[in-house]
Amino acid sequence: MDGLTMRRLALELHEQLAGSKIEKIYQPGERDLLFALRMPGRPAARLFISAHKQFARVHLLQDERPENPKEPPMFCMLVRKYLEGGRVVNIAQRGWDRILEISIEAIDEVGDLRTYVLVCETMGRNSNIILCRTDDEGQRRIVDSVVRVTEHMSRVREVLPGAPYVLPPAQDKSDIRELSASVFAGLQTDDLRAKENEHLLLRHVAGIGPTSAREILHRAAAETVHHLQFDAPTAVYQVARRLVEAVEAGSESSTVSLDDMGRATECEPFLLTHRQNYALCPSISEAIRRRFADNGEVLYHSHLQDELRRVVSDHLDKLRGKLVKLKQSLEQSADESQYRMKAELLTAFAYQIEKGQARCTLPNYYEDNQPIAIDLDPSLDAIQNAQRYFKQATKRKRAAHAVAEQLEVTQMDIRYLENVEESLRDASLENLEQVRRELISQGFLQEKAPKRKSKNQRQNAKSPQRIESRPDAFVSTDGFLIRVGRNNLQNDRLTFRTSDGRDLWLHVKDQPGSHVVIRRETAAEIPESTVDEAALLAAYFSRGRDSATVPVDITEVRHIWKPNGARPGFALYDNQTTVYVTPDRTLLEPILSRTASSVSQT
Repeated sequence: MDGLTMRRLALELHEQLAGSKIEKIYQPGERDLLFALRMPGRPAARLFISAHKQFARVHLLQDERPENPKEPPMFCMLVRKYLEGGRVVNIAQRGWDRILEISIEAIDEVGDLRTYVLVCETMGRNSNIILCRTDDEGQRRIVDSVVRVTEHMSRVREVLPGAPYVLPPAQDKSDIRELSASVFAGLQTDDLRAKENEHLLLRHVAGIGPTSAREILHRAAAETVHHLQFDAPTAVYQVARRLVEAVEAGSESSTVSLDDMGRATECEPFLLTHRQNYALCPSISEAIRRRFADNGEVLYHSHLQDELRRVVSDHLDKLRGKLVKLKQSLEQSADESQYRMKAELLTAFAYQIEKGQARCTLPNYYEDNQPIAIDLDPSLDAIQNAQRYFKQATKRKRAAHAVAEQLEVTQMDIRYLENVEESLRDASLENLEQVRRELISQGFLQEKAPKRKSKNQRQNAKSPQRIESRPDAFVSTDGFLIRVGRNNLQNDRLTFRTSDGRDLWLHVKDQPGSHVVIRRETAAEIPESTVDEAALLAAYFSRGRDSATVPVDITEVRHIWKPNGARPGFALYDNQTTVYVTPDRTLLEPILSRTASSVSQT
């Protein structure tokens, strides 16, 4: 986020949220805050503020529901104490810095109306969220911050309760309207888009970031081509000034640039004409939200999700180590035929061997009588040595069979846990709880003993009903219902209990992923366009979602079966065809937006 983005965001949020009441405050992450806001006559809004070291941002949420810890952190409780029930009176940017100040009127601890300022500093690893209020002398002082900074941590400024709020060090930059074209006299005119020109803009113009600098130079290059009366410095100055004014007026649409997979990589409050592929957004808040959502940065990783990931990862490490050892044991036990052959040779040529020999050489009639050396126990005669070799051969045969069985079970467990690992991408509390119960039922997680309740609590307690979560459901452009299992239990129910044998089933080839089923309502063939959309969903909800080409197997449900004793989500199938798809986000977004929550899935 650069200064231009922050300016447009401040103007948009002030227009939307000024006068709204703060109903609830949450702290879903260590450096995050979430405000639930309401204004009469308008839909409720949820403002997300993050001081993440890499992904600091401020924006409104849509359907995301970050999970909150059972016990609110200390900073959350303090902010609730001062700001809950208050009203937002102003949202503004501090100069051209990446600092957003949210002014809130609330009743203080003695019953007086006081104005607090929540300062959101989105400055990379130095990002912070600081609650301030003005003391009786007019000095803005810190109430507390999500990240406390002592003098040992920073020689520039302290961020501690009770300390005066000091702005981050100012940069030697100016508003473009306070500059003149002469400041760009040092531009390289042979290649206006050169990196040196970008650095020149960044050094002098306040609010400009690398992306906006590249956009200015791109537009200025076009100006010098189409308007020959403009020299390069004048063109750059004019374009920069117009862009700043467009951001303040909101006259250009906010956009996100897209990579080859359709993922948002940059967001700006203007058209990114220097990018070949970009998408329009209704607001800069939505552009910011999409930019970070598409980069896989979830709003909050709950403690439960972290625990499940750790449990699955630990078991996978152990199973993969066990797999290596089993393969080694299988190789060692593969010489059973050699032991049996030596036993048979010793039996056939027993008359040639005297007791007390430590070794003998015999013709191997299995290999054209080639001589073979056989080690002997000198204390045994030829027949006893042969019996010893027969016993070793039998022992290795039994071991090979047992190891092969363990090897198969271990490989199945690894595939199962890889599917669980993939299903943990869905961080919804409902899914995580279901995965937790599944891991307990499969013996990979130990259920915690419930806290002992009093007699009255036991008498009044009602056993909660566990509601089985349903697969996600989408409607294709042709009107067909496409269901997607989001964990192993959902996959099991979807494929083996709730689908018809004629329904079409899809799954990524040889990778963990969701079961996807197209419901065949009538005898009519399922259109190719619907199959393509379902294949995109199968690729997206799999480990291959970030691959350029993902193979997806397609067959009817009647060609799928589950081996006896197999874990949830495991399936074998035949009669399949394979298609190759690219999970492009621009193709997926229309499909994901057509949810079928109102359609019966039973």
